[in-house]
Amino acid sequence: MGKIAIVGATGHFGGKAIDFLLKGGIKPSDIIALYRNESKAAPLKEKGLEIRLADYQSGQYPPSVFDGADKLLFIPGNDIENVKQKSEFGMENVHVATEHAIKATGIPYTFLRNTFYTEYFLTEKDLKQAVDTGVLETLSQGKKINFVTREDMAHAAAAVLLSPQDHLNKTYDITAPKAYSYQEIAEILTEITGKPVKTQETTIEKRVAFLDSIGVPKQFQLFDGVLSQAKFARGWAEGTSSALADLIGKDTIKSPKQIIKEIFA
Repeated sequence: MGKIAIVGATGHFGGKAIDFLLKGGIKPSDIIALYRNESKAAPLKEKGLEIRLADYQSGQYPPSVFDGADKLLFIPGNDIENVKQKSEFGMENVHVATEHAIKATGIPYTFLRNTFYTEYFLTEKDLKQAVDTGVLETLSQGKKINFVTREDMAHAAAAVLLSPQDHLNKTYDITAPKAYSYQEIAEILTEITGKPVKTQETTIEKRVAFLDSIGVPKQFQLFDGVLSQAKFARGWAEGTSSALADLIGKDTIKSPKQIIKEIFA
């Protein structure tokens, strides 16, 4: 097996993927960690990984950064300008166009169409506020949403990289095995804490203000509050697939109930 290059290696997703690769038997010297912030890359270097500066958003991305790598985990950035540009065309359309462009090159690929991070929808502050007030605010209008932890998504990416031939030229919808309504989340909160919690519809403006108050980056405020939750009311995120369970095992996937139990332990 040749070397694996990881874009965004110092980020949450990239870092978790690297951890799973190392646990899966990949030698540190066989991982090329591409980074933007050198101070964040130091721990990776200490682990024995080869680190290379590569910031595609600023143009500091010469082809030589991939020298020696025969596999690449590419994690798209979520800077505010990228999100704004994607919103003008429709997120789904941009992703499909990107997939077609990659296919047209003839290079082998595996596409992981990741769903939404649990971390941005079931925040600790969100849930504790719901228990304290008895109200869980939502923009979903009763529709269900599937979300997956960043760790489980990174686990899936590592699983593909550990046995690439099994996933050659395939596309996977990485979703939770089950979608949940906010009413179901409220019921889980009530069950675990013993305090009654009900749902209440809120506004995009209030949601964005809340995300800002807990330090969520501006780009994710836009994505969560404007591009995502408004679409959830139309059932945009109700679909599920078995791909994640097939890649990492159903029992491995962390459910909302497990997350809530950890928060209120």
